[in-house]
Amino acid sequence: MTRRLPYIALILLLSGAVVFGQVPGRTPVNAELALRALQEGFPDRVGEIAFIDDDWTVRVGGELFFWAGGRLLPEAYRHMLDSFGPHSFYTIPEQAPSPSDFSPQHIELMRERSRIDVRRARRDVHRAFQVALYGGGTRREIEALQRRVQFLGFRVTVHRDIVDALARVEAEIMEWYGANAFIATLGSVAGYSWREIAGTQRMSFHSWGLAIDILPRNHGREVIYWLWEQRRNPNWMLIPLENRWSPPPQVVEAFRRQGFIWGGKWVFFDNMHFEFRPELLAYTRLLGGGLRRIADPGSGRSLHHIYPDNLR
Repeated sequence: MTRRLPYIALILLLSGAVVFGQVPGRTPVNAELALRALQEGFPDRVGEIAFIDDDWTVRVGGELFFWAGGRLLPEAYRHMLDSFGPHSFYTIPEQAPSPSDFSPQHIELMRERSRIDVRRARRDVHRAFQVALYGGGTRREIEALQRRVQFLGFRVTVHRDIVDALARVEAEIMEWYGANAFIATLGSVAGYSWREIAGTQRMSFHSWGLAIDILPRNHGREVIYWLWEQRRNPNWMLIPLENRWSPPPQVVEAFRRQGFIWGGKWVFFDNMHFEFRPELLAYTRLLGGGLRRIADPGSGRSLHHIYPDNLR
């Protein structure tokens, strides 16, 4: 029998928030609000949310998924909690987290989580939910969903679901007086690229065509991506924000308005990276905003990018 539960009081939701200066970890995710954020972010795909058999459930593309501790499993797999990792749900901070606010415990935990054996040990998600939400279960099926578009003067391949959103991002950027000067500094803009993260079956958002990388022609001594810098500098997490290359705030905001999050707001920073995650923006809003919260330090650990030749 299906029954519905009322919202949990907001004060209880916020009690698990991770703030600057505290030891970071996985902030408990409120299942109902996470599913309602998915419903808000993908209203044409995400259907009924209900509490069934002692767990929250959601219908996506007509298929029923159980929350299962964030794993979003089909009913036949709902009791296999030890076999799959959770999907990432976290709040988006208003500003990029500054190293000056990190505690020693925070820094040490980042060092631990940046080890390659720790990254590869992370359990894979059950991919059925992503297939239902984004479409396509194989590389061939996913590539059939890709479209070539013009974006900021570059030809980019992206998922058909974000074609219109990218057009709106570009239109807003072009209204900014500094748009042409910024575009002139760019060396590449990339979208779809089939990438299963080394040693796992987990897919980057680039593998769905739902992520965009914007790289400058020359970033000088500025740092862009934590993993590239880690090869040279074990203290990569302490690099001040002013020493990292970042797109202008006008560009970041234009993406945000259309449902994209920016990797520069991860503590495992990825300043070239934007990915279509409207549910995370909705989740942040439903929780009352992300002003002083740090996105889960594990949220940026996926290795989206291939090393440049000089870093292999």
